[in-house]
Amino acid sequence: MLGATVAAILAPRPPRAARQPDACQAQVRARTRPADRALKTVEVPMRRAVLAATLTMLIAGAGCVRVRTPLAVHETRTFAAGPDKLVRLDVGPIDLHVTVTGGTAITATLDLDARSSSRGAAQRWIANHTPVFEDSPSALEVRLPSRHRGIFVLGYLNARARLDLTVPPACRLEVRTSSGDVSVAGEALLAGAARVTTSSGDLAVEGGLRELIARTSSGNVRITRRPLAALEADTSSGDVTLESGAEGATVDTSSGDIRLERLAGDLSATASSGDVSASWERIAPGANVHIRTSSGDVRLRIPVGTTLAGEIDTSSGSIRSSIDGTRGRHDHQLSFTAAGAAVAIEVRTASGDVSVRTHR
Repeated sequence: MLGATVAAILAPRPPRAARQPDACQAQVRARTRPADRALKTVEVPMRRAVLAATLTMLIAGAGCVRVRTPLAVHETRTFAAGPDKLVRLDVGPIDLHVTVTGGTAITATLDLDARSSSRGAAQRWIANHTPVFEDSPSALEVRLPSRHRGIFVLGYLNARARLDLTVPPACRLEVRTSSGDVSVAGEALLAGAARVTTSSGDLAVEGGLRELIARTSSGNVRITRRPLAALEADTSSGDVTLESGAEGATVDTSSGDIRLERLAGDLSATASSGDVSASWERIAPGANVHIRTSSGDVRLRIPVGTTLAGEIDTSSGSIRSSIDGTRGRHDHQLSFTAAGAAVAIEVRTASGDVSVRTHR
């Protein structure tokens, strides 16, 4: 209604058909031109005043809506678990928390809360965000209903959605969200690799996983507390942070930064404009380190006594290393050679700087 009112007020008047005035009409128009100009001068402010008054009334009406009792859903469902049973979730904007713990059952607790000036809008939001559960002996599928769509409200709508899932370690886990955040925790560890895909949602892992395969657009990935056997992460603008360590890692970002600590094996890292920072707790001869960046800097910390074999190359950046090597091409290249077993290293950047340091 607001759009129609504004359009009606601002719509230009249709042009009048052109006619050839006769002599009498010309004399009348000549006498009335000053009055016409005065009328037009007054007409524009009047239309603006009407528009302002209409907008003020509509905004005031929206701001004085009655506060309604919130609608809430709290329900828990239980499903049988089994060895290698797949738990697959596609829950859009719903925040998801997964706990890996011992047991023979999968439990799902849903919490929805909607507060709106329109009870109908709150009811539609609840319906759109109530997942559908489809269970079988081999898989539990959790997804939003197909009717899920946006809601327009003239007033306010404040809502939150969260799903808490408890999964035994014998199950497999696949998660997909849009803007919903995902967190995983637990003292027990899933036997297989967990796959998590988000758009703008963040992923936080504080245990519960041996292996993680993560895909995000702008969401960040952060792993703490428990080390991983393997990490594979691919982001667009999201950062990847590993604090708890991994035996091997493969990380690819566009503009996100990569920060990896307590590594214990192979590393493959690719970044466009993001920086790469990696630190090893231990690394054995035969391990491979491959890093490529465009404008991002590279900082590596390697245990004292590590033998390297390979090359560091940068187009316009600088190279600083506490491990001796052979300099070349105006100090933009550093080569390492080894007589015996060594860690294979290859670092290439365009304009980024490279730093290699040792630590005890």
